[in-house]
Amino acid sequence: MNTPYLQYKDYLIERHGESLYRVPIDFNFGCPNREADGSGGCTFCNVRGSAAVQTMGKDSVEEQMAEAIRFARDRYGAKKFMAYIQAYSATFGESQQPMYLDLLDAFDFTAVSIGTRPDCLTPQAYDFLVELNQHIEVWVELGVQTVHDRTLERINRGHDWASGEIAIKKLNELGIKVAVHAILGLPGETAEDFQQTADTLAALPINAVKIHNLHIERGTTLAMEHALTPLPVLMEHDFAEHLMDFIRRMPPNIPIMRLTTDTLDEELIAPKWNLAKGQFRDYVVRQMTCREWQQGDLFNVDGASCSVAHAPFPSRADVTEQDAPSTLKQVETADGSITFWNEEYKEHYHTPAGARLEAEEKYIIPSQFKQRLAAGNVNLLDVCFGLGYNSLAAINSAIGETSELSITALEMDRRVVGQASHQIQSFEADTFDWKKCLSQLHSNPSCQISNTSCRLHWGDARYTVTHLAKASYNLVFLDAFSTQRNSELWTVDFFHKLKVVMKPNAVLLTYCAAIPVRAGLLEAGFL
Repeated sequence: MNTPYLQYKDYLIERHGESLYRVPIDFNFGCPNREADGSGGCTFCNVRGSAAVQTMGKDSVEEQMAEAIRFARDRYGAKKFMAYIQAYSATFGESQQPMYLDLLDAFDFTAVSIGTRPDCLTPQAYDFLVELNQHIEVWVELGVQTVHDRTLERINRGHDWASGEIAIKKLNELGIKVAVHAILGLPGETAEDFQQTADTLAALPINAVKIHNLHIERGTTLAMEHALTPLPVLMEHDFAEHLMDFIRRMPPNIPIMRLTTDTLDEELIAPKWNLAKGQFRDYVVRQMTCREWQQGDLFNVDGASCSVAHAPFPSRADVTEQDAPSTLKQVETADGSITFWNEEYKEHYHTPAGARLEAEEKYIIPSQFKQRLAAGNVNLLDVCFGLGYNSLAAINSAIGETSELSITALEMDRRVVGQASHQIQSFEADTFDWKKCLSQLHSNPSCQISNTSCRLHWGDARYTVTHLAKASYNLVFLDAFSTQRNSELWTVDFFHKLKVVMKPNAVLLTYCAAIPVRAGLLEAGFL
């Protein structure tokens, strides 16, 4: 499956001929940021210290290794392995070093990945890693979490960002691969903070990045704080937006090791997501693909100081109709306008009788659009913008009127708008250039023409609608694919969300008159 970001698995396959399955090993090192009795430590970390679930309950390292290898072979057909020293933090003391060597002698590992903290990397540790790297490919997974010292202090991290930056540069100088860990959603941080963390890390010589979403787990200091005053946490759709932005800021040749963190259900307090891990990954891939986003398209090449070579990637200016999805096939309708056939949904975007005709007869005329404009300004919400006919027909009718038309459009697939901007035809009766408007919406995404304006919001309408101002729209067009193909936009829950952003006397128009849809609208408060 093609993804808009470089997966760590694909990176390893290219490097080693096939995937390396990670064998989590817990040496029970403990953590230098904890007291002898186990108290203290980072506010988000529980007593397990990120130990892998599949090795819990195993007494010895040998038992852990045997069980993890068996698990990988049975479940995934694994052939090559990477030893993963995961739990707590490696400190590389003299008493620990033989444990690494004995472990790597016991099994034919292809590589070893060691999780640690910047403050654990002493001169002695660097010397040992250099020696180890001569015998096996060594990765250091460095928990930096954020580049903001105020947050590091807030979560009792025990080190500052400067130590993280020094460690990254030193490991790179020594030829040791470094994968940084970053947490999105730490207490007090904003979208701008996440972006600064991403941009700062992207400019450094890192070799991979592992992204976590903040979990509040039982038995942590954060859990006690949350019990006293609930802390804001990121639900899946909000986290996805920040995650996609973070990925876009990473150099395109840096593999993304993980998108989310794992916590046992009985240990997780918040957030409680509705999407499973695999579903969330699929959601992110689909959203980035549909929006024409990819890893690296926000990476600041000129401003970066990273010594790692960066692969080229297309700019937004390079995106043309050739980049539109192959699932879209152009179809000329009976009124001379074009529509597309969507292979994924197995439906046309419009009736073969006429795409323009459908916009006029199902939305513009029934909404008494001209009369509404004569009575005052119109705020229109166009759900499922698609090729744009409904909004474009509304603009066509509004130009020249004294009142203003403001359109907010929701659409997930930016590629459709891009292809439509190249292929839609002009008609003699048009009051403006439809192609130019679509092109502007595809690249900006906003368009101002005379007394009209249109702004596109990319993403799943179930999410984007929740970020619109309440009671703002006096007219709503709902033009999703059929209830059989696009059922999520015909639910009572979604109708409730639409109702929230509509003014008291607003009107919703849609082409679907199915009894379940009408019943759902009534249940959501539509008369």
